[in-house]
Amino acid sequence: MRSVASQDIWNLVYRTARRAGFVSAVAEIFADSTTDAELRGKSSVGLDHLFYYFQAAAKHLINVAPSISQASVTPSMITVDADHGPMQFAYRQAEAALLEAAQTSGIAVLLIKNAFAGGELGYYARRLAQRDILSISMANSPAVMSVGGSYDRLVGTNPLSYGVPLADDRAIVIDQASSSTARVNFQKYANQGQPIHEDWALDKHGQPTTQAAEALAGTLLPFGGYKGGNITLLVEFIAMLGGGDSSYEAAPYIDGTRQQGIGASIIAIDTGKMPGYTARIDELLHSFTRDHGSKIRVTKLTDVPQSVEVSRRLWTQLEHYAENGSLDQTE
Repeated sequence: MRSVASQDIWNLVYRTARRAGFVSAVAEIFADSTTDAELRGKSSVGLDHLFYYFQAAAKHLINVAPSISQASVTPSMITVDADHGPMQFAYRQAEAALLEAAQTSGIAVLLIKNAFAGGELGYYARRLAQRDILSISMANSPAVMSVGGSYDRLVGTNPLSYGVPLADDRAIVIDQASSSTARVNFQKYANQGQPIHEDWALDKHGQPTTQAAEALAGTLLPFGGYKGGNITLLVEFIAMLGGGDSSYEAAPYIDGTRQQGIGASIIAIDTGKMPGYTARIDELLHSFTRDHGSKIRVTKLTDVPQSVEVSRRLWTQLEHYAENGSLDQTE
């Protein structure tokens, strides 16, 4: 491992994204979101996650120069066409409009379609919480998971995130997959040869497996049985509101023959319109942790580390890619 400063991470991500062919504006958003993920300990959707985008760009499965368009369905409902570019770029282009609508109407929703998977939904929640916006975000993704007792891949890992702003630049930020763990973690366990829980996935024959590689070739399972499946379907249906493809229709990340077209929906509520709300939530959390021993993680929105430990091998791979544009060392 090596200690790397936040500015060095930003610079390297920007260089690699530009090397992959992404226009400067997209590369800047990659650098922002990836650096934020790394500094907050979300490495599975940080530097290592970049290779999904680079491989997709090499195969023309993601638009490296998207032209984002947005429209107002109502004063508080905004649709955004990501033009098959990365979801986080589409979000950032529409963020100002979402904030204005939420602060004007009290509640607003941003509906994204035709997007390539957008990394960490918690990135949106943290940004909105800094503006005293409570948010709920849902996105679908290419089908890798069963639902309703089927053995077939019908839905994605379908992440769900929410952010609840607190006083003093703090927030409760939750970001989780609807599967037992995120797909990137299955890939990590497979690479490291680590076993998984037998209720996390099925192999290609529909049998429970403890091998991550077999799970990736088979079907992931929702967390919590049919109750988790119900949450998965909720995420799917809400993510599709803006016109995005279903998980079942969406092209795979890097093995497809066409571009993805997934969707996301972000609900934003201005807590400033509800006097006393933040103080009541703060007191409730304080009671949970002080009097009942609850371990509820509170995120500091602005006070984050300015350096982080990164795998030397990963850093070298990214530097190699930035210089040569070759994926040989990363595949």
